[in-house]
Amino acid sequence: MPSQIKVDEIKNVAGQYKIKTNVLEGQTTAGSITVQGEGTNTTNLQQGLLKNFLNMNGEGTVAIRDSFNTASITDRAEGDYTTAFTTNFRAVEYSFNGNAAKATSESRNTGGITYDNYSSSGSGPQTSGYMFTLRQKSANANVDSAYLMTQVAGDLA
Repeated sequence: MPSQIKVDEIKNVAGQYKIKTNVLEGQTTAGSITVQGEGTNTTNLQQGLLKNFLNMNGEGTVAIRDSFNTASITDRAEGDYTTAFTTNFRAVEYSFNGNAAKATSESRNTGGITYDNYSSSGSGPQTSGYMFTLRQKSANANVDSAYLMTQVAGDLA
């Protein structure tokens, strides 16, 4: 039988509750750690983490400003993009959302530009990435945007 340590409290040498580690693993299931959320509710730590985000410039030469788990983006046409993940998702049943602004000054001065139909397009989501379009409601047309931000939640492969 493996060794066991049973204690009521763990503190570091300075008497604080901060514990440093590089790996946390569930006791019976490596990919499942339950944490207490609000009140008495619990949640699965791994499923509650964001698995992808992207902040990109979609005008002119498309460029990633900052990202997590984004290998690349492709500008397919006006307001039409493909995103490739660095690490694939387990299945296509993931969720993504996003928002856009034409320019920071326009967002501050005019209350922002309203876009709709922000969704997967073409063949839909894939485990390796997704496609999305950005449509400006007032113009009823796809448009490029200086500020595109997306987030994806789901299970990685």
